[in-house]
Amino acid sequence: MKKLSLSTLSICLITFLSIAGCNKKPVEAHSVNPAASPASAASETATPPTIAATPAAPTAATPFDLDSVAMTTVNLPPFPYVDYPVTLDESYRSGLPPTPFDIAYVIAGNELKTVEGKVSIRHFPNNPAKLSVVAAQRNYDEAIKALGGVKVNKLEPTDPAFIKAQPGGLETLLGKLHINDSPRSDNHGLESFSQYLIRTNKTNIWIAVIEENGGITTTLVTVEEKALEQSVALIKADAMAASLQTQGHVALYLSFDTDSDVIKSASKPVVEEIVKLLRSDDKLQLNIEGHTDNVGSAEHNKNLSLARARAVVKEITDKGIAAARLNAIGLGAEKPLQDNTTEQGRAKNRRVELVKR
Repeated sequence: MKKLSLSTLSICLITFLSIAGCNKKPVEAHSVNPAASPASAASETATPPTIAATPAAPTAATPFDLDSVAMTTVNLPPFPYVDYPVTLDESYRSGLPPTPFDIAYVIAGNELKTVEGKVSIRHFPNNPAKLSVVAAQRNYDEAIKALGGVKVNKLEPTDPAFIKAQPGGLETLLGKLHINDSPRSDNHGLESFSQYLIRTNKTNIWIAVIEENGGITTTLVTVEEKALEQSVALIKADAMAASLQTQGHVALYLSFDTDSDVIKSASKPVVEEIVKLLRSDDKLQLNIEGHTDNVGSAEHNKNLSLARARAVVKEITDKGIAAARLNAIGLGAEKPLQDNTTEQGRAKNRRVELVKR
């Protein structure tokens, strides 16, 4: 396999790994090789450009036009589409197992977008891979563009106007983008952030290449958009009543718009069952507790959880249940059901609980 340019080590596309494997022989530290893909056009003598500061974005984000990115004609490799550097020792490869379905955040144009689908988050240190910050970023840039990807972010997450426009501020924003904050650094340790989009006739694929921790670490976040495959059965009113009788509470997983208190239509049947529960027992009084995971600031999560609990109360009272029977409480991430260190655990912690008063 030919080696991609602008790096001492090539980034191996998963397609090539599965078909022919990669040449893992180390390359001399100062060698520069021609590009492996027709999409690459960098010369051997090209001087890596200086990474300039990104100008401030306007306060109001402009909606990103997906149709501005052409669909790829490349036969894509399997998820997550690009691999670790080929000579990076296994011991330096870290990250979580891919999550079949989760909410993720991407930067498209000057807009923070929420997307849903299969998510992969991986990390590796640059030094053991013999890659500089620029070399790591350039290799992935060429590899992703060879798949038909297009860089779509017009700003970096540390842009002051962009941060100001985000609920919860910088800490929440970096958490959403899976960026490790280094508060003692002026740029919070973020050397570069590149968000790519690959469009196919079946889905949208988002890949973020993040140079963080002062250039020590490369993080790869891949999202393959897809709809949720429903695997949790609707909890009926009688089952809620039984759980309240035996345990005093019941956890419900309602779907909200991301970072919002707007209940999605798919969760309206759950609200209907709560109304049936309350109509079947006119003496029943409930606390409606909102819970979140620990991504973002504690204050933001508590406010969001309270807003969601109040949204549920409003839906119920709009259907004729007396408001005096309900009490909305926002607990944020104070009472997790599972460990917040995994995506699966965080999903379990994002819930609304009915608690018998």
